[in-house]
Amino acid sequence: MKVEELLQKYANGETNFSGIKLPLANLVEADLIGITLNDADLQGANLLFAYLNRANLANANLVGANLSGASLSQADLTGADLRSANLHGATLQGANLQGTDITLAVLLDANLVGADLRGADLSGATLTGACLRGANLRQEKKNLNTNLQGANLAGADLQGINMKGVDLVRANLSGANLTEANLRGADLRQADLSRANLKGAVLTEANLSEARLVGANLTSANLVRAQMVQVEMPEANCQGANMTHVVLTRANLTMVNLRLARMNQADLSRANLSDADLSEAELIGIFFARANLVSANLSYANLTQADLMSANLTAVKWKGATMPDGKVHS
Repeated sequence: MKVEELLQKYANGETNFSGIKLPLANLVEADLIGITLNDADLQGANLLFAYLNRANLANANLVGANLSGASLSQADLTGADLRSANLHGATLQGANLQGTDITLAVLLDANLVGADLRGADLSGATLTGACLRGANLRQEKKNLNTNLQGANLAGADLQGINMKGVDLVRANLSGANLTEANLRGADLRQADLSRANLKGAVLTEANLSEARLVGANLTSANLVRAQMVQVEMPEANCQGANMTHVVLTRANLTMVNLRLARMNQADLSRANLSDADLSEAELIGIFFARANLVSANLSYANLTQADLMSANLTAVKWKGATMPDGKVHS
């Protein structure tokens, strides 16, 4: 079938074009709202600014297709192949992208608000400036996890997103808005979260080892039992964060704000906390073996049963702190 025939049949009221083969088709600005194109071959097709709202594109071949500026709100793209597709500025609000292959695709400034991306493969995709507020990327099964390895999400709006268990190894999330996001159990090893906003985010049991959190905002975040070995987070703001049982061995925490943070039973052995603010923090049973606490502020902190042996405590501010033996420092 040729493009002209498809458009004529659609204009006449026909909508079912399942399995159609139109590779490299020119469908620029085509009005195809509600069309059924499941299992269609549209590889390399030009769908620039096309209207595909509520279209059925399940299992369609859209490899290398140009969908820049296309309207795909509430479209069904389950199992579709969008490898290397161009979705720059596309609207995918409320779209179903479960199990979709979006590797190396371009999603710059795309609208993915409320989209379902469970089990989607976004490894190597570019999502700079994309909006994913309320999108669902959570891992449902161990063999069906959303893959965002190496994805570029710099500056993306991910407020309130569900990314439970998602693979974000080496992802670029610098400057991203992750306010109140659910990242429980997510794999963020070597990810770049510099200056990201993680205020109120849930990162319980997440793996952030060797990640960059320089200047990140983690106020009131939940980091219980998170793995943060050798993390780089100088000047990060963790005020009021819950970091009980967190592992921060060899972490760079210079000038970090940990005021009012809860860090009971945390492991900060060999960590660098020079000039860090730990005032009024709850540090019961914390492990500071060989940690660098030079010029750190521990005023009014609770250090009951803390292990400070072999830590560098030069010029530490102790005013009103409860010491490991339970006595209050004068």
